[in-house]
Amino acid sequence: MPPLTLIRMWRSLIPRRPVVGSDRREPGYIPSFSLARRSSTRLFLFLVAVLWALPAQAEHGTDPSMFPAWAGGMPAESFTGAASAYFDNDFMTGNDNKYTGGLGFSWTSAATETYGERNLHRKIANAFSFLPTVNQDGYRNYVQFLLGMEMYTPTDIRAPEPPPGEHPYAGVMYLDSSLFSMSEIASHQFTLRLGLVGPATGAEDVQRWIHEIIDSPRPQGWDSQLKNEPIVNLFYQYNRRILRRAPPDRFGLDISCNGGAGFGNYYIGANMGVMGRIGFRLPENYGVTPLLGGAECMVGLKPPRKKIQVYAFIGTQGFGVLRWLPTDGNTFRDSREGNRDDWFLSLSGGIVVGYSRVVLSYRYHGLAGLQDPENFKTENRSDFGTMLLTIFLG
Repeated sequence: MPPLTLIRMWRSLIPRRPVVGSDRREPGYIPSFSLARRSSTRLFLFLVAVLWALPAQAEHGTDPSMFPAWAGGMPAESFTGAASAYFDNDFMTGNDNKYTGGLGFSWTSAATETYGERNLHRKIANAFSFLPTVNQDGYRNYVQFLLGMEMYTPTDIRAPEPPPGEHPYAGVMYLDSSLFSMSEIASHQFTLRLGLVGPATGAEDVQRWIHEIIDSPRPQGWDSQLKNEPIVNLFYQYNRRILRRAPPDRFGLDISCNGGAGFGNYYIGANMGVMGRIGFRLPENYGVTPLLGGAECMVGLKPPRKKIQVYAFIGTQGFGVLRWLPTDGNTFRDSREGNRDDWFLSLSGGIVVGYSRVVLSYRYHGLAGLQDPENFKTENRSDFGTMLLTIFLG
């Protein structure tokens, strides 16, 4: 897509200011919330258009000399897969509202090309070879399964009945099945999420158990949580490496841009952002997936045998959201719903430390709506930390 077209689309997103004094409130008042609501759909379409243009730009005009990683081809894996466990909670950041915590377990394959023809991982990649870049020359494919749980609460968890407009109580359990296709300069992720929201997830008991362990107040409003509803959602994430200077066994850095989108009854939206990493023995993969989180940063990672690996990362994302089930409420039944913005800005950063086949990481993630500067205050943001432990097997 020509850059001029994208610029024109971006300009169309900027809401026109009403005539000063035309509002019934004080002269000059501009209702920012209503302006953002009117332009949220256009923002979403703009993000999708840019996302559509990114893969096309990645295939043309690339200078291979900028990307020395995987020079001479990608070596065979020295492991059969990786088992990961992660724990999210906002007590690590001092908040206790909105996305308050979660946990999950995942299995990440080695490159599917290293397995035999009858292996399940190899069969999955072959079955979906109709997807862009899957099983194509220059790309390696990886399969990941992740079983996760998410818990959401309002700001005041001591109130038995949350005030109208507050984030509702919600528990989500899901299984993500993902196929990754990676080259030295680009990565594609295709994910199917199947899950459930509501009391059947058991999130109420899990959160109360966690709060007992960390000595936090007992949440009182779970009787008002969202009702049971199945979840079906598709996600796509694209990463494009724009710089890499990381010689083997030395300090290095890399920068990548990314874009993603999701569609289903759980999430409808799109995102764009940038991620930078710096450290010692920097891996050749693409790090954290901003749209989904979890253990995606382990995909494509090749642990050094009996060696230390240390690196830090930082990234930022812009989101346009049309639907977000945990806040917007049930799709087909009446339920509580909370007020939210349509545009969001996130900041994430952390550190990864590994030795041989064991990797431990910590990530901070902060998310704030863009429609009101008050959203950037600590008590109004959705902040949480993630601890991730991975062991490579085989």
